[in-house]
Amino acid sequence: MADMTPKRPSRSLVLAGFALVALTLFGPASAASAAGEIEPAAAALRSGASVYSDPAAEKALSSSEISALSDQIAATKLPIFMAVLPASAGADADAVLVELKDAVGLGGIYAVVAGDSFRAGSTSGSAGALATSAFRSQRDNGVAAVLGEFVSLADAQFNGSGAAGQPARDTAGGGTETVVLLVMFFGAAVVLVVVIVRRRRRQALQLAQVRTAIDEDVTEFGERLGRFDTTNSSLDEGGLADMQRALDDYESAKSSAVAMRSASDASRVTASLEDGRFAVACVEARLRSQPLPERRAPCFVDPRHGPSVADIQWQAPGLSMREVPMCAACRTDVETGNNPLAREVDTGSGRQPYWQAGSQFAPYAQGYYSPFGNVMGAVLMGTMLSSMWSSPGITSAASGVESAGFGGWGSGGGGGDFGGGDFGGGDF
Repeated sequence: MADMTPKRPSRSLVLAGFALVALTLFGPASAASAAGEIEPAAAALRSGASVYSDPAAEKALSSSEISALSDQIAATKLPIFMAVLPASAGADADAVLVELKDAVGLGGIYAVVAGDSFRAGSTSGSAGALATSAFRSQRDNGVAAVLGEFVSLADAQFNGSGAAGQPARDTAGGGTETVVLLVMFFGAAVVLVVVIVRRRRRQALQLAQVRTAIDEDVTEFGERLGRFDTTNSSLDEGGLADMQRALDDYESAKSSAVAMRSASDASRVTASLEDGRFAVACVEARLRSQPLPERRAPCFVDPRHGPSVADIQWQAPGLSMREVPMCAACRTDVETGNNPLAREVDTGSGRQPYWQAGSQFAPYAQGYYSPFGNVMGAVLMGTMLSSMWSSPGITSAASGVESAGFGGWGSGGGGGDFGGGDFGGGDF
């Protein structure tokens, strides 16, 4: 008589089922790619992105692959940073991984594809074996499959969401175990669908709010540029160069605004606007035969005002008295007893000063102020942006730890795999 005992599904079948659900849930969505090598990748990861792919990389990811991996990482709630870079980023993939980690400056799990080499490590615990396992099991399916498997294994190890790396045990009563496994499987899938739908709705709302502010800032800068006469004979060679720089920054800001797919992309736009407004300030100084302005942080009251001229004691709406960088006009308002008009943005509760509008505006502020991090760390302390301020070296005076730290992950300076170079992965 044939053996009628129910058989437990194989581990590979279960993993295949989870992979199928993941592909269903994390559908393709377009995402913008940034050019460059290690520093552009680090800047993007510091600004909130979890996956960066250089279009020039030999194993570059598609937009849909970047989006799917980003969603998968977000679901784990782990500080995972991934970069796909060209071989020119460095001949030694281990060194590229360390350099990327140092440039980002945050604790977490790092994975890099440099040319045809995949390496990964962690600043807490060990991720080397996970990387090697992911590479060996998925290398024939491409880079995206390897990275996706690595995220799944990291989720299982660091969140305890599975039994990664543990062999399946043969037990009696396999039929009951199969039923329980299926119930858990589909129950988890339903919960995951609900979580993903809610998160995407929230992200869409946050993107709409930040995009409105970005469009206002870009439009205002364009109108400001439109008031200049580029044929003005008073513009010397330096003035024309500054004007061209401002125009180039305007075009860059417009392109980045169009390419925005998440609130984190706002930093690219505002970084261009900050540089462009400084160039305009240089043009104005030349036309007035005045000394060129000092490169200072934009006016805290409203970064659209351009570079500040001094740090002034001011009690901003919702904040305690503190020194903040101000433009000349806002400084005059304060000195004459008036209150300068703060830059307000749209939120679910109506118009609010950008520093009180929610953490989704952190990338918006980072683009304007990250070059002046040591100054802005203290200025933004206590605002809704301070906990998201992720520029290296910025610390919270209240907590004494990095404001963008990840619990026990440390600062990224050592520990775990990075302490001893115990990296995993392989070469495609």
